[in-house]
Amino acid sequence: MVKSGAARVVRDSSSSYDRAFRSDSSRNEYRNFMKSSLADMYSAPTSMRASNESDSEEDMDIKKLLKEVEYLGASNMTWKERKKVENRNIVALGGKPVKKHRTPLSVAMPIMKKQKQRDEIKLEEERILGKFTKGNKEKTQKKKPEDRVLKATEGHFRKGVLDVKHLLAPKGPKHEEVTHKNSRKGKKKGGKGKKGKRKGR
Repeated sequence: MVKSGAARVVRDSSSSYDRAFRSDSSRNEYRNFMKSSLADMYSAPTSMRASNESDSEEDMDIKKLLKEVEYLGASNMTWKERKKVENRNIVALGGKPVKKHRTPLSVAMPIMKKQKQRDEIKLEEERILGKFTKGNKEKTQKKKPEDRVLKATEGHFRKGVLDVKHLLAPKGPKHEEVTHKNSRKGKKKGGKGKKGKRKGR
């Protein structure tokens, strides 16, 4: 027979419910989760918002400082550098980038020719003095990966196609016969030439 007595209630301190109510943040999360509106449930805690806002403010301050430094440094820049900075700012604001000035070929050719002459003179001087630069060494031609396989076999490889027509063609006459025919081609055939009409006939 079971003895009747006062029922004892025992609480487990490690239960998830008690743990949820220990800290304020977890309490807020639980409250938000139990609310009816979804916006409150997925809203970030106020402390996180404040930290994000402070970070964005710091970033803005750094950007402003950099712009001010660039603006103050423009006074010491050359006109070319200043123009570059202006163009960069225009592009940042949404404008079109400035097209690079291209010199015509008729103007560029003599400049290139003179530069080549100067380089040749410099190379010759270095050769006399015994200096050897990287430019003096002949560049080894790099083999293409397709050449290693396809050019190792017979045929002519061109534009991604291996031409093997000469291998499929029927074999011609022997080498001796070909040489004999070629030797006969050079000789003039004997025969009647054109005879002109004689005078008086």
